[in-house]
Amino acid sequence: MKRSALILRELLGVSCALTAMASALQADESALKFGGKGRLAQERRVLLAGDSLMVSMGPQMREELAGYSNLTLIPIGKSSSGLARADFYNWPRVLEEHLRSEKPQVVVMWVGTNDSQPIYNMPSAGEVGSKTWMAAYYGKIAEVARLSLSHGARFILMGPPVVSNAKTDAKLAMINKLMQRVCQRAKIPYIDTRAALSDAAGRFCPQARTRDGSLVSIRTPDGVHITSAGNRIVMRRLLPSLSKFVVGYAPSAAPVRGGRSINGRGSVRGITVRSGSDLSYRRRTTTSQQRR
Repeated sequence: MKRSALILRELLGVSCALTAMASALQADESALKFGGKGRLAQERRVLLAGDSLMVSMGPQMREELAGYSNLTLIPIGKSSSGLARADFYNWPRVLEEHLRSEKPQVVVMWVGTNDSQPIYNMPSAGEVGSKTWMAAYYGKIAEVARLSLSHGARFILMGPPVVSNAKTDAKLAMINKLMQRVCQRAKIPYIDTRAALSDAAGRFCPQARTRDGSLVSIRTPDGVHITSAGNRIVMRRLLPSLSKFVVGYAPSAAPVRGGRSINGRGSVRGITVRSGSDLSYRRRTTTSQQRR
């Protein structure tokens, strides 16, 4: 593969351009940044949920922000998980359990990379990208968002990155667009990791160029997972939204019932979606195998 590189200022010690509510941090003059120090005016708890990408990034992010007291990051990632296969790992159910026990102010969820497959217990959902599949997956996204908001937690969704396998990547690109659409309707922050980790043409990019001109690997050899340097790029995308919710937190006032976007009611490619009665998180979680 031709060596391509991103010219990204986010790498290796470049300062983070955030401007959110400096007065809420004591002993610091800016919002959250890597290696920063300060004390939040009030305790803030953040759930970091998702698949193996979050399993990798969550602990690294907690270490990067360890200088902030009163900020607790709680990684609860599960490798091979996603929203399509509740029989393998039932994220709505697990998420609700943690919302009740941990009482976070913010939930950050990174899923989608394992979801290019049929949806469990929905035989009519069809192939990935079909109208029925897109409508069903819309409901799955809305379900985890609705759960978080119903417990007063702000919700941030992160989508799947570009991957090296062209066939899989085409499906993930559709998932990415659907996630963006749901978040736009629901006014939920969406972190586009595809844009963060691709080259100027939107293609898979294994390396990035640092400020001093050297190249660093941002993807692992499997063409799916992300290195620590790549995680830093993604985290730079996440920090503005996270800072806004952590530093200037206010409980979510979004409607839990009757709201078109949060309840998953809307139109996806002409299909009317009604997922407000979807209670998949109440089903028993069993074990099976997935790809990642």
